[in-house]
Amino acid sequence: MLIEKPMKYAILSDIHGNVDALLAVIKEIAEKEIPIDNLLIAGDIVGYGASPNECCDIVRFFMYGRKKVGLEIISKIIDQPYLDSVQKENLLKAIISLEKKGITIGGNHDKEASGEPSLTSEMNPIAKTAVDWTKGALAKENIKFLLRLPLRIKFSKEGFEIVHSTPAYPQGYDYVRNAGALKYATLWSKITFGGHTHRPAAYIYTKEIRTVNASVLIPADNYDMRLMLIEKQSTNKVESFDIDFKKEWKYYVNVGSVGQPRDGNPHACYVVFNSVSKRIQLKRVPYNTEVASRKISEAGLPSELAQRILKGS
Repeated sequence: MLIEKPMKYAILSDIHGNVDALLAVIKEIAEKEIPIDNLLIAGDIVGYGASPNECCDIVRFFMYGRKKVGLEIISKIIDQPYLDSVQKENLLKAIISLEKKGITIGGNHDKEASGEPSLTSEMNPIAKTAVDWTKGALAKENIKFLLRLPLRIKFSKEGFEIVHSTPAYPQGYDYVRNAGALKYATLWSKITFGGHTHRPAAYIYTKEIRTVNASVLIPADNYDMRLMLIEKQSTNKVESFDIDFKKEWKYYVNVGSVGQPRDGNPHACYVVFNSVSKRIQLKRVPYNTEVASRKISEAGLPSELAQRILKGS
């Protein structure tokens, strides 16, 4: 009898130039989730935050290894004053443990900052200011890296794909703020992992009628009550659930944001998916938000972005 090899994925999105949040998530994954087969990143590595090159360099290391990004570069990035020597050493080991395990797609901020405008509506003034700042800060090799990123990747054998917003129109960067933003026919895989809204959520779609569409990863009181009534929004918050492969259901899972959560919780988000147990787990990681916020202010970026880091909204 052929035994299926378990594949374990850590999936994250919307790092947004926040290296302090990214380092905290990497440390958490290395300490609690290893072995990880792949680290999947669903776009928006840059934008808003003050460390776009550092975040790009770490992600490139995950994808290509030390031949593209030397360990001396990684060591310099993790040389943060709030970490002691033991913490830095452990963090370096954590990053090395994920070498060449990264698979990454691009988001709207990645493309805008690298000179490839998306087909989405015009950015608001704060986002545009941050993108313009990021354009000027990015190293040439990171601009080339961001330009080359695909907009979606499908994992046919495991039955899922990653996309920044929607699979049917990835270059449009539509916001999936609730279950009504998508339909069964526009989801091309059993599970679609996305980001973009910075709010963790999971929606279930049935083939004929959307009779099951509750968001199970966020509490109902975070939504407009009228939307909740229309969508039969779940009143229960859970941090994990199982994918039912026996039913013709499709799932859209928003993995939230590493670098700029907007669900009222400032802790960084990521999701773990086991392809054999079919279990999806939402994880939250506290990090040094004061440092990340101060870096944004010192870079001369809009003060609203520095406050968002602290508030998570």
